[in-house]
Amino acid sequence: MKIKHISALNIWLVSRGNKLLYHGKRSPWSDSMVFESALKVEGIQL
Repeated sequence: MKIKHISALNIWLVSRGNKLLYHGKRSPWSDSMVFESALKVEGIQL
C-alpha cells in the first residue's frame, strides 16, 4: 500500500496499485478506522 498526503488540499490517499482504497482528511497513521476501511475495500478482513 502507498500512503500520500497532499498538503495543499489536506487530503490523504491510500492506494494499492491502480486502486484507490481511501481518500479523506483523516490521517491513516492516527486513525485505525482508515486502515480497516481500506482493507475492507481490498477484501481483507482482520
